[in-house]
Amino acid sequence: MGRPPAIAYIDGPRLQRSLRAGIAHLFQRRDYLNKINVFPVPDGDTGTNMAFTFKHILEATSGLSSPRVDELVAVIADAALDGARGNSGAIMAQYLEGIRGQVHGKRLISARRLALASQAGAAEAWKAMSKPVAGTLPTVLEDFSLELAAAVADGEQDIRVLLKRGLDRANASLANTPNQLAVLRQAGVVDAGGQGFVDLIEGIWAYVDQGVMEDLDRSLATDVAAADLVSTAEIDVGKHRFCTECVIEAEAIDRSELMERLEKLDASSLVVAGGPHRVRVHVHVNNPAEVYLACQEFGQIRQQKADDMTRQHGLLNHAGSVIVVSDSGGDIPASEVDRLGIYMVPVRLSFGAQEYIDGVSLTSKAFYSKLEAATEAPLTSQPPAQDFVRAYSLLTSHGYQVVSVGLSARLSGTTAAALQAASQFDAGAVNVIDSLSASSGQGLLAMMAAEAAVKGMTAEEIEALLEEMIPQTRVLAICDDLGYAVRGGRVPSWVKRVTNLLRINPVLTTGSRGELSFAGIIRGTRADVDALARLAVRKMSDDVYRVIISHANDPDAAEVLRRRILEKHGKVHSCHLTDAGPALGVHLGPGALIVAFAPQPDVLD
Repeated sequence: MGRPPAIAYIDGPRLQRSLRAGIAHLFQRRDYLNKINVFPVPDGDTGTNMAFTFKHILEATSGLSSPRVDELVAVIADAALDGARGNSGAIMAQYLEGIRGQVHGKRLISARRLALASQAGAAEAWKAMSKPVAGTLPTVLEDFSLELAAAVADGEQDIRVLLKRGLDRANASLANTPNQLAVLRQAGVVDAGGQGFVDLIEGIWAYVDQGVMEDLDRSLATDVAAADLVSTAEIDVGKHRFCTECVIEAEAIDRSELMERLEKLDASSLVVAGGPHRVRVHVHVNNPAEVYLACQEFGQIRQQKADDMTRQHGLLNHAGSVIVVSDSGGDIPASEVDRLGIYMVPVRLSFGAQEYIDGVSLTSKAFYSKLEAATEAPLTSQPPAQDFVRAYSLLTSHGYQVVSVGLSARLSGTTAAALQAASQFDAGAVNVIDSLSASSGQGLLAMMAAEAAVKGMTAEEIEALLEEMIPQTRVLAICDDLGYAVRGGRVPSWVKRVTNLLRINPVLTTGSRGELSFAGIIRGTRADVDALARLAVRKMSDDVYRVIISHANDPDAAEVLRRRILEKHGKVHSCHLTDAGPALGVHLGPGALIVAFAPQPDVLD
């Protein structure tokens, strides 16, 4: 069999087909990349981040039919910046941005132009990093590009040959990364980001050489049996807890000036990728709000997210085969989130044009201060489905089943977003449960599910437990000023007029279908702690109960409420206090009190 025909040029369709094949192979390698991820922190998400970055590219290019390389690359570069996740995703986005500049105005590209474009991309990848580190993804990108240039210098014009030489050099560069970076050598692995790039090129090569394209419809999960590849028990995630990202848009952005501004923060792993009008920032910090405030000086923030790397790292040692996901509308005490390994997806909210992430870029105390000073009611929004997809992807890629406990679908679109996200995974991998409750009622159910998971119960057993406990879980809430509930649209304005006239205060609850309902009336128009305690205890039987009390910036009243309940009901398994987050605080206002209670399940004794 003779040598395959030479490839003299790449046009739009060729590039699109080849890239699709590379992305398909990268998807299949995602679990492996997660398992070898130890740098810059061992948060086990490099495969997930690279898969998401390239999934965004795949979706953006799937409907295109342009014959021009420059048009296709422009879409690819924009999509990479939009969809970039993590350190590796941001670096790849900047590599593609560099390629864009070299192919501008080109309908098709030759071997020489391909080499020039890759070199430009590698140079940009290095410049995107605040503190470049040899032995990481940019090293592999650079070595790959240098080999393409060397092949062209040797007179080679066949892009097939260029690609094979570049792949061989990239593999050699990847194998050398442990010699350049001690943390890789200690863990016995290569750089995960560099491995992801090699996997992408291997998929492209398999298609170019043999016409092989793996199934893109297959789940992103893989069969890599490498659970014991990396021992991370002794590896520290570093002094910075949150992997923080945002996109900035403006007429003109000076990336160097932006990087200099961000370098003044207490931060690490800073990558600034993009062009003059649109930039993505990736950085590790303890206070994500500082990042957003700094970025706001340079333009409009369009996207923002902050992943808790400490909790992600904890997944590697999580007991049981199931992890519980909940949204921050559940008002779960932070200590219980940590103890039980619950994966939280934060609610978004905005005051005017400024968006915040609940509990990440805005604390509960700061939220209530802003709420009292606001002239217009702030808006809350459910986490986008993509936030749930990222959470589910990370967890399933580590071999866990997911039980996701959501806010009542009658009160929010959060559970609908979770269901939409779950539909992208294999049947049984992600199980979404509508709690038919809100605030600490949802939190109680999520905590029970998480305790069951730690005890080793299966997803099916946990679902059965929640089915039993949902009808027995009650949540009661009173406002200190019913006007906030009217402004937020939860209570009709006529209710406030009537209650003011009669000097009464309705007790809010969720009904049997998860709808907002009324559980009783309290005399007086303000939050009455004693009256709420009496009503809660009346609705409890003689069983042992779990209780969570949430408060809207009134910890003293919450303490009194807890004391009253403990005095009036002698069988309390636990009684936690926690802040009521924006999901409910927007509608109930400062001073509101919420109490949720449920019988102690026998299986959790």
